[in-house]
Amino acid sequence: MNKKIIVVILLLAVIIIGGVIVVVINKEKGQNDLLTSEINALSPENTNLDVKTTGQYAIVEKLIKEDYKLYIESTNTLRANYEKLAQVKVINLDNFQKDGPEFTESLQLLNGIKEENAALIGKLEEIVDDAKIQEKISANGLEDRFANMYKDILGQINLKQGIEHIKESDAKYGNYNDSLIAVLNYMKENKNEWFIENNTLKSHSQNFIDEYNKLVEATNIEL
Repeated sequence: MNKKIIVVILLLAVIIIGGVIVVVINKEKGQNDLLTSEINALSPENTNLDVKTTGQYAIVEKLIKEDYKLYIESTNTLRANYEKLAQVKVINLDNFQKDGPEFTESLQLLNGIKEENAALIGKLEEIVDDAKIQEKISANGLEDRFANMYKDILGQINLKQGIEHIKESDAKYGNYNDSLIAVLNYMKENKNEWFIENNTLKSHSQNFIDEYNKLVEATNIEL
């Protein structure tokens, strides 16, 4: 099956770290400046969890760094899974002969990617979920001023925007994955209806052929 696949590059680089502004209290200017410096230093290549500040500033620093590290690691794994999915070749005669009629390996691969991606998207959504944010604030004993500081910084580094773009890409790749699974499940459930002869997929049932062609056509999703 000829298919043009365009791998979407996730928005790892759109996270705007520079220019984070934290409310300055003169007597705490040193801690404020250190926190700002640590947050501004974060990047896809720098996701260290070392905490340099102290007191309530340290809690804010810890939470932001944990959120950012989870974001980067999750998006890296999602991107790898999308690339793998874009390159996988399961709807072709070679795979039908090798893995059919049960398609155990192919379905295990596709379902594994689907389950892992769903879990990763869930983790990303929790980073910017208001209820989850409040849970972290309460669990870490942040005072109101520092709780607001944490939420302000979280908003300034644009994780929410990045996650929304990732979810758009995930929907496309999820639909593509589901379409591949649908073809293989149909062939598995109707394994007595098809065979390969003279390097051609054949069937004695026109209904099978029509439904198979319909399902294969549904896999033509531009990614």
